[in-house]
Amino acid sequence: MDQSKSNKATEDAIPMPKRGFTLEFFVGLFALVGCLAVGYQAVGLGGFTLTNSDTYEILAEFDNISGLKAGAPVEIAGVPVGEVVGVQLKDPEALVSLRLNKTIEIFDDDIASIRTQGIIGDRYVKISRGASDTVIQPGGIIIETESVVDIEDIIGKIVHSLGADDESEDDV
Repeated sequence: MDQSKSNKATEDAIPMPKRGFTLEFFVGLFALVGCLAVGYQAVGLGGFTLTNSDTYEILAEFDNISGLKAGAPVEIAGVPVGEVVGVQLKDPEALVSLRLNKTIEIFDDDIASIRTQGIIGDRYVKISRGASDTVIQPGGIIIETESVVDIEDIIGKIVHSLGADDESEDDV
């Protein structure tokens, strides 16, 4: 019994440290601001936007979009004016969604073609201007398109045609 009384006496003798509301508050506030700053940077680097008031989307139909991916640039005269935001199959063609700057107008006779940056670079969409004055409205479709020129198909055709020439010489 004496021992339990002595433990109670030591507990009463040691004062508990006083919690500082201001210190805990400012540490929590600093951590919250840090998390918000990291989140803001992550969203900014990811290219995510909450509003798209300065852009609009149109569609383009292609026979072949081999290698074209979402995020690829859209250019007019070598100047980036938008990006590819989606690719889907609308049998038998591929439907490509293009997000363009509001300041850019696409006309109904403009030609959208898929090109390659460099010899084996990434694919992008190039828009060549026509002479029409009729503007394609947001959500409209570019019908005048040129699909990818696939180097592998060309090489395969050349090799096949060379092989056919060799076989015809062997028959003689």
